[in-house]
Amino acid sequence: GFFYNWWDKGLNGETDSLGNFTEFNSIAYLYDGGSFQAGISVDELEGASTKANGVGVSGIVSASVGGVSFDLLGGYDSEFEEGAIRALLSADLGPGVFQLAGIWASDPNAYWAASEWTVAASYRWNATDKLAITPGVQYWDNLQDSLTSFGGDDMWRAGVTVDYKIT
Repeated sequence: GFFYNWWDKGLNGETDSLGNFTEFNSIAYLYDGGSFQAGISVDELEGASTKANGVGVSGIVSASVGGVSFDLLGGYDSEFEEGAIRALLSADLGPGVFQLAGIWASDPNAYWAASEWTVAASYRWNATDKLAITPGVQYWDNLQDSLTSFGGDDMWRAGVTVDYKIT
């Protein structure tokens, strides 16, 4: 069906960018063993690149123990013959949740095209039952300079998200 891929999962807050295209027509299987999950999907890449009828393959392995969870996922774009891998760590820490993510790509592709690599972090501080404050930061290295290659520029982004539950 048409649904969000695992690349759609991001950090708490709104300061991060951790996926390129995240919705595909896909066939997917996810094994759920409670604290361990593994999945694979075959994705139609129509509209995600310049060629028609492209196919991508993505996979994920996730584990959680106590208040710590880890996701490792990857995607391969058959149209550009390039791929990307991403790791996401989430840990309950004090009155909130700390998250750290990193991505590396061989060259721009449907799953990740912004840069050769990036790292991002956030901390969601649950100030009260209704108020959460989430500072976040992300760094990109070797930004995309054309459809098929990365350049040498870099970029930073930092911000704070404030969430308040009215009811």
